[in-house]
Amino acid sequence: MKLKVFVLFVIVLAMIVACAPAPTPVPPTKAPEPPKPAATQPPAPAPTQAPVATKAPEPTKAPAPTQPPAATKAAAPVTLKIAWMGADYKAYKTWKENFEKENPGVTIEYQLIPYADGPTVFNTMIQGGNTPDLAYMFMGMIAEYAERKAIVPIDDYMKPDDRAGWVPGALEAAQYKGKTYGVPLIGANRTLFVRTDLMKAAGYNEPPKTWDQVRDLARKMTKAPDVYGMCMGLGRPKHIMQEQISMMWGFGADFFDKDGKLAVNSPAAVKYVTELTDMFLKDKVMAPSNVTMNANECYAAMAAGKVGMMFSMPIQTKMCADNKFECLPVPLPEPNVGGEKKMLLIVDVFGMFANSKNKDVAYRFMQFLQRPENRLLMDIEFGGVPVTMKIANDPYYQSPGIKDYVANTKYLKLTPNHPEWTKIQDGWGEAVQKVITGDMTPEKSLQALYDRLKKELVVPDLPK
Repeated sequence: MKLKVFVLFVIVLAMIVACAPAPTPVPPTKAPEPPKPAATQPPAPAPTQAPVATKAPEPTKAPAPTQPPAATKAAAPVTLKIAWMGADYKAYKTWKENFEKENPGVTIEYQLIPYADGPTVFNTMIQGGNTPDLAYMFMGMIAEYAERKAIVPIDDYMKPDDRAGWVPGALEAAQYKGKTYGVPLIGANRTLFVRTDLMKAAGYNEPPKTWDQVRDLARKMTKAPDVYGMCMGLGRPKHIMQEQISMMWGFGADFFDKDGKLAVNSPAAVKYVTELTDMFLKDKVMAPSNVTMNANECYAAMAAGKVGMMFSMPIQTKMCADNKFECLPVPLPEPNVGGEKKMLLIVDVFGMFANSKNKDVAYRFMQFLQRPENRLLMDIEFGGVPVTMKIANDPYYQSPGIKDYVANTKYLKLTPNHPEWTKIQDGWGEAVQKVITGDMTPEKSLQALYDRLKKELVVPDLPK
């Protein structure tokens, strides 16, 4: 009996033990897991010390944008001083606002100088040492101010792309003795315009092709005193040079010969002035009042229907159209024997004075002016021609006058780059005036001019 009870007790105890929960296992103290092999590269060796964070490489700098750069604040406030000549163009204010917006910390201060007073005011500034950073200059000032070391070359600032962006003939206006002293600001050409209805009424179904035909057409269009075949601003010496120089070149005359020697009294020059005088005194194709008129008054006379033909700028087409007349450019006439087929390009330059303390910012403003949208503002307001290789997509550049200019860029020619050019051009105009009014013969007037210039000019020959 006792044996049965004992066996039953053992069985019950075994069942209780089997039903009890399993004890929680105790993890090993430092049992490292075996290293897991990397899928594509061997495992890095165990470091002996904590690694130092490696500095991330600096990103590559993006090339400077050409249009327009991101606004960058100047290291210190900069006041850029600019002197503009002539009218207070709206473009000046727009350029100021946009440049300051792109260049925080830069403030543009500008002053306006009457066009005719420019040389006198700048000479006073140079003598007093209080020149601005940048200034609107006549092309003739570049050589003079470069000789006086009043302006500084910008070749070290000018990148190849900057240089290539300017029309070569226009940039040449800012160059002297192999150095570049500024950039083109305003371009203007002079080409012959004709009123087409008067031309056809005179028996010409197409524009004249030679200078002899130009004179013949002027005679046939003249119906004095209501209409004259030609108009020239003979009242202002500078305008005499500008308005007729393409014709002068066509006759083989020039201010200097091929060796750079003064040639205002050459046989070709005498022949040309004789021709011009005969048109005025004998043919009477110009109104008597031309002796007191300037070029601007001639432009207005043509637009008013009183002139059949004259040298002018591309804006002449619009001036005539506003009064219901059609005035179109005449293709450059073929030159006489020994003459040149050339179109005058007049360029006013934007130069940097040597005393500027802000040359980097000043050149940045020059680059700013090269953009097509900024060029367009001035070209439209002034009535100028393109001086950059890239132009804005605007109807202004599709006008007959601009198209004629673009088609003839290979014939563009500047006036001589002489440091005393003002004396030469004004002296020439005064000499022509004396002949036109009948006071002197062409030979005597031009010889007197030659003798005077040989005495007055510091360097009478063309600098090389």
